Amino acid sequence: MIINPAKSTKLSLSIVMCIFIFITTGVLEAQSTSKVIGRVSSVEQGEYLPGANVYLENSSIGAATDREGEFTLFKVPKGTYTLKVSYVGYEDYSAEITVPGDGGFVGHDVQMKPTYLETSDIVVYGLREGQAKALNQQKSAHNIMNVIAKEQMQRFPDLNAAEVLQRVPAIAIERDQGEGRYVLVRGTEARLNAISVNGERIASPEDEERFVGLDVISTNQIASIEVTKALTPDMDPDAIGGSVNLVTKSAFDYDRRTFNANVGGGYGDLKGDPLWIGEFSFSDLAGEDKKFGYTISANIYDSNRGSANNEMNWEDAEDTSGVNIPFALQDLELRDYTVERFRYGVSANAEYRPSTGNRYFISAMFNQRDDTEQRQRLTIKPGDFVSATESIEGEVERELKDRTETQMIYNFTGGGENHFDAFDMNYTVAYSFAEEKKPEEIDPNFVMDADADISLNLSDTDKPQYQITNLEAGFEMDPANFVLDEISYENNKNSNSDMMGALNFVFPYSLAGYPAELKFGGKVHMRNKTRKDNVWTYSWDTDGENILMSEYYYAGNNTGEFQNGDYKEFGPLVDSDKSRDFFWANKDKAGKLKGEEDYVSKYGANYNVDETVTGLYAMTTHNIGDLMVLAGLRYEMSQFDYEAYELFFDADGEYDTHNEVTGKGDENHVLPNLQLKYAVAPNTNLRAAFTSSIARPNFYDRVPYYIQNPDDEEIFKGNPDLKSTTSANFDIFAETYFSGLGVLSGGFFYKDLQNIIYLQTKDITLDGDDYDEIQKVNGKDAWLYGVEVNWNQQLTFLPGFWNGFGLYANYTWTQSETKANDGRMLTLPGQSENVANFAVSYEKYGFAGRFSVNYHGSFLAEVGGEGKDIFYDDHVQIDFSASQQVYTGLRAYLEFVNLGDEPLRYYIGETSRPTMREFYSWWMHVGLKYEL
Repeated sequence: MIINPAKSTKLSLSIVMCIFIFITTGVLEAQSTSKVIGRVSSVEQGEYLPGANVYLENSSIGAATDREGEFTLFKVPKGTYTLKVSYVGYEDYSAEITVPGDGGFVGHDVQMKPTYLETSDIVVYGLREGQAKALNQQKSAHNIMNVIAKEQMQRFPDLNAAEVLQRVPAIAIERDQGEGRYVLVRGTEARLNAISVNGERIASPEDEERFVGLDVISTNQIASIEVTKALTPDMDPDAIGGSVNLVTKSAFDYDRRTFNANVGGGYGDLKGDPLWIGEFSFSDLAGEDKKFGYTISANIYDSNRGSANNEMNWEDAEDTSGVNIPFALQDLELRDYTVERFRYGVSANAEYRPSTGNRYFISAMFNQRDDTEQRQRLTIKPGDFVSATESIEGEVERELKDRTETQMIYNFTGGGENHFDAFDMNYTVAYSFAEEKKPEEIDPNFVMDADADISLNLSDTDKPQYQITNLEAGFEMDPANFVLDEISYENNKNSNSDMMGALNFVFPYSLAGYPAELKFGGKVHMRNKTRKDNVWTYSWDTDGENILMSEYYYAGNNTGEFQNGDYKEFGPLVDSDKSRDFFWANKDKAGKLKGEEDYVSKYGANYNVDETVTGLYAMTTHNIGDLMVLAGLRYEMSQFDYEAYELFFDADGEYDTHNEVTGKGDENHVLPNLQLKYAVAPNTNLRAAFTSSIARPNFYDRVPYYIQNPDDEEIFKGNPDLKSTTSANFDIFAETYFSGLGVLSGGFFYKDLQNIIYLQTKDITLDGDDYDEIQKVNGKDAWLYGVEVNWNQQLTFLPGFWNGFGLYANYTWTQSETKANDGRMLTLPGQSENVANFAVSYEKYGFAGRFSVNYHGSFLAEVGGEGKDIFYDDHVQIDFSASQQVYTGLRAYLEFVNLGDEPLRYYIGETSRPTMREFYSWWMHVGLKYEL
């Protein structure tokens, strides 16, 4: 785009003049008015109350309290007013104030009395105080959002951030080894959602993707979670489904010193091993005027659980007569996982507030998850099919996958806020770094030394049975019948960094006699993503000599029933320590283990991306009586440079040559935004929103890697022309809040998406040879719509014993449609038709207990072609948690997770063809929590 310098200079001068006139007018107006400032807190324990509605009766002047309960009413003319404050779950407050109109300020602090507490039950007070804060922040927000306070997180047995979010309306999660990991908001895949800490995006440790697995981050570090479903122009726009913001703890959340600790243990039923939990958090305000505050939190969680898994590969095959067998069972795998997950984290922040409206802060967060996995695998491979259930000359393999995966994320943020007579200014700088390492993974693979004629029983495709008919019974259970085939040796590492700077200005003003606010600013992200994989395959280099599993690797037999009795016996296990000793003793020795480099991993998988994203925005918020209007525009500019490799193999599939490729690209987006909020009654709002958002491609999908292998007749390639997915979003929402503490809300949402991204496989001819070309491409447009409803209420209106009960329920119904490259109509990946939560709680007499059920329907996980799409199946999880006060501030707790032993299940095409079933059984936690 060519810009005329003269026009550019005139435009710049015009903008400067407008701002100057605006500021000057604001200063002159400020000299004939005053500000009213204050803080709203609870009379019970001095808790600050965020989201309170503060206004002057019979005027259009009002504001909502911030996170620390502070409020500022700007440009209040001289006179006497009635100051009123309302807060869900509290008695209304009113007081008469006099405003001098001299350009100064009037201070007035407010203490409010809760209506949801009839005794001095401290346990109940703390839990419901958190719920009240969350509800009031939702109610006072300009946009559609859900807020989860830390007190609400403690009600469920959820130890990481993803598991907390599964309880929120319109959110489903993907799990790994039974733990929540990726977040899916309003029927959108993880790539279409954003994860932030204190409003700033965090880097991703994944090897190709932008999205972040939240199983790395403990709930102990979080004060609240905000799920924004209608973005505002001052937010990063790359969140089509929604934006999840993790708010860390601050000393200024309270007017006193705080200390929290959690010491506990647990038990995993599947492996029978212990679990350990340790957490603490401390905050304090320092100095005579308490203007300096600091917080530190730390957590450790050691989980020893594992899983039992069977996986099936269904593909078309021909029998020995040339007759096609649709979806023949090509592979049956039994997998026995032993997994230790050691998660630990530390966060700290310091903040200085020299005066009202001015603050300076610095914060840091570190989280690491060490995932040590030993996976024993038995693979049954039918050979030549005689029929769909009979085959000859098949193979049986046993393998150990032995690796430790470390994911680490840390963030540093610093900034400040300053208040001036005519405007406010805030600024932030941040650095986020994430890394994933898999050092020295050693995976030995053994094959049975005899061909197997295999008979399959497919009467229950969830657990196909096999029988080897040409060998003596139990032949595949003898380790002496397995010889070493190869050893895979891997050292893999990838990293992602994000440097950010932001500057924002806020100008309060009046328009037609009504209060309004102008906000504008900008943000710059400078990101880097790098992957460096190093993979070798080793084989025994002595002719005529076999390495038997029984001699070097045998670790005993798993003779018990496997996977809840689905299979009678798993068989011999590979010993991890013996495997590593043998590898290091023989690696690269003459006549011993000879290695061959995996060039696909070295060149095809490795890449580097540098990306710069600049965002500029302007927005105005105008309050016209009971109507709030927010309108604005954001302009996003992104430039990216990339480095990757072209990789070629010869006709025999052997490495031929490679070339480094570099390039660059750019992309710009204009994103309008309009939102309305109308207060039908003091506790009832109607909302409507039109917003624009984007989702950038995953890093690896955009780099121009190219892997051509004539032997496999396949070409894998990246797509530097891949465009970001964009969406125009429409929302209509209604909410009413109950004074006894609760909310009933519901709404309709619609998303019109362009340039969705999917994996395409197409037939091409190159130099006279036919290939399958596999590449991520932009597809057709798509739409997604849905309805979400939410009912959350403490039944405080009931008499006596019964008013301790509470209900928590939400349901989301979603539909979507897009056209695949083969012309088929599909749903969007990640979209479940039904998502729901239900919980019943009881909180009284120092006791707090909750029984909860979480459900999400099946959704498309991967597009694979007609009848070959992969689906993530329905999931129902039942949990229970309870705690009892045993002393002031001290509680004993008991938690059970996955009481129904719900498996993780995938299927291909239809539910009768499962590709994976993974069981975890139940696990529990027990311990003590102390709160000062």
